[in-house]
Amino acid sequence: MSPRETTQRPVRDLVLRVRCTADERAAWLSKARAQERSLSEYARHVLSAEPMQRRARPPEVDPVLLAAVGRAGSNLNQIARAINTDRKAGRAIDLLAVCTLLMTLDRQLAEIVAEHSR
Repeated sequence: MSPRETTQRPVRDLVLRVRCTADERAAWLSKARAQERSLSEYARHVLSAEPMQRRARPPEVDPVLLAAVGRAGSNLNQIARAINTDRKAGRAIDLLAVCTLLMTLDRQLAEIVAEHSR
């Protein structure tokens, strides 16, 4: 298990409302964004006076790679949708054809990633 799976985060289901002016809200939002935080995270930090941990920036991703992976994901969703539709209708599912499609999709994804790793 990864550390993320073993640590349960508290459920935040209560809402705290604060009246403020438009200028105050804009200033708070500006401060939160300067620390790359949501306004909620910033308010929790300020109200609890706990030190905030820096978040790692997500890596830059090539938009062409992202689009290619998105298309592959769309194809996978279409396969799943077709299987679920056939299953609900009581039609037989050709597992060999499904496995062939999935292997083709896996190979295409590997080629896409390899092409963008060069």
